[in-house]
Amino acid sequence: MKLIYEKDIQRDILSFLRLNKIFCWKNNNVGIYKKETGSYIPSQIQGISDIIGILPDGRFLAIEIKREGGKLTDKQIEFLNNIKKNNGLTIIAYSVKDVVEKLQEQGYLK
Repeated sequence: MKLIYEKDIQRDILSFLRLNKIFCWKNNNVGIYKKETGSYIPSQIQGISDIIGILPDGRFLAIEIKREGGKLTDKQIEFLNNIKKNNGLTIIAYSVKDVVEKLQEQGYLK
């Protein structure tokens, strides 16, 4: 069985969203690498989703990507809950199929 990486799922989801004219981008949330110490300065918002976007009606979109068996961190859950509280759409995606189903359910795809 071939191991599927999150970066591959992410690439496929970004391609699918762009094909469907949904404005989106990959969010880099690693922080700033400090060469002198080999450590990182954390990014301002911890737990931010892998893909951020704006749906055609202006609604905020946050997609957290996990490969099969992957678990959300507490910070990721907190971020997704904040988006939901503000009427944004959140998706936890293990594949493109998860994104397709959620967008269809919400009426963004036919």
